[in-house]
Amino acid sequence: MSGFKLPYLATAALSGVLFGAGLYVSQMVDPLKVLRFLDFTAIPTGGWDPSLAFVMVPAVLVMFIAVRIGRRRQAPLFDTRFHEPASRAIDTRLVGGAALFGVGWGMSGICPGPAISLLAFMPDNLWIYLVTLAIGTWAGSLIMPRATPAAVAQ
Repeated sequence: MSGFKLPYLATAALSGVLFGAGLYVSQMVDPLKVLRFLDFTAIPTGGWDPSLAFVMVPAVLVMFIAVRIGRRRQAPLFDTRFHEPASRAIDTRLVGGAALFGVGWGMSGICPGPAISLLAFMPDNLWIYLVTLAIGTWAGSLIMPRATPAAVAQ
């Protein structure tokens, strides 16, 4: 990868800027908007906000197409190989981690991607989320250390 370092990093930076701008434009950085989307109990009263589905559905479609195109390639443009998880098993750790992630997202209305974008605006109480995110990450590393083969992309 040494010959491809600058294009690789430039692509990563451009992707990050595009992702952050998309989060901001779609208002996914607004915790209240996200919470109104996740609150299905508000459907009968008209308080449910389905607008984020117009962000998520196209995102899933774009990734679906990108994965299909990527599978036809021998290697990515700026790396020597694709890095995929060593395990594809749906086990207790995966389901438990996904459930914990979902509960945290539902309680705060903030996902790690938008939280990084929110650093540019530093809204009130973002620090609480970031501290608890760090604690959760640390606790997760105790449960499943990074050296575990299933934890790292191969």
